[in-house]
Amino acid sequence: MRVLLSANFFRLWRSRAFWTAVAVMAGVGVFEAAAGWLSARSLDVTVSLDNRYLVFALVSGVVLSAFCAAFVGVEHRTLRRKISGGHTRAAVYLAYLLTCAGAGVLVCLGYILPMLALGVPLLGWFRMDLGAVLRFTVCVFVMNAALCAVFTLISLLKRSGTASAVICIFLAYFLLFLGIYLHTRLSEPELVPAREYIENGQILLQEAYPNPGYVGGPWRAVCALLCALPGCQAVWLAAAAESCPWYLPAFSLLAGALVTAAGLAAFRRRDLQ
Repeated sequence: MRVLLSANFFRLWRSRAFWTAVAVMAGVGVFEAAAGWLSARSLDVTVSLDNRYLVFALVSGVVLSAFCAAFVGVEHRTLRRKISGGHTRAAVYLAYLLTCAGAGVLVCLGYILPMLALGVPLLGWFRMDLGAVLRFTVCVFVMNAALCAVFTLISLLKRSGTASAVICIFLAYFLLFLGIYLHTRLSEPELVPAREYIENGQILLQEAYPNPGYVGGPWRAVCALLCALPGCQAVWLAAAAESCPWYLPAFSLLAGALVTAAGLAAFRRRDLQ
């Protein structure tokens, strides 16, 4: 395993896909800091660093989907050589997974470091407690590790690198938009508040009434469960709430473990001829 990891990380430092992913995240970080400052200056409002900082939760999954497919997909021609060289299929699979998960942290740092370097002088320090910022950041790292488990599975099981890239990127976008939809539905109030309106010159009062867009009952529990999926929970994390639910990283770890177990079982049976 150590030899495989050493070879993978050596190749990672020379990977154009990796440095492109880091550059994209750095560009997004600089853009978010600059856009926040320009908004504050033009609208004469205070823009918090908190929400700008956590935008990387939304972007990183899509960037990592393209990176994992490119990094793992081009290695198909060497899989048989590695296994015939004495490495087990499980070791090869886990080495790729750990490399992609480690790259996920580095890609996120490509956003965090320039964002803080530019954002703190322009927007000021966080309003949230530093401990909360660190918890949210760790949650994003764990979520991305679970996503890397999914992307590694797809990239190692599909023979076509192009097909695996399309599937990974589509899945990342699907989970992101599903998270946006679910978060919007769960944010709907149970009641539409009372309001006053004028009709025929008279002021009338419309009492509060049930919101037809509110999701209640068992469906609310189902939506909350789906919203905790890796990729979907990015919307929750980017909202920068006061606290991060403890079950989000736990759910990511569980999902990543299940996907890895399924991937190992499938990769053992894959024909590498």
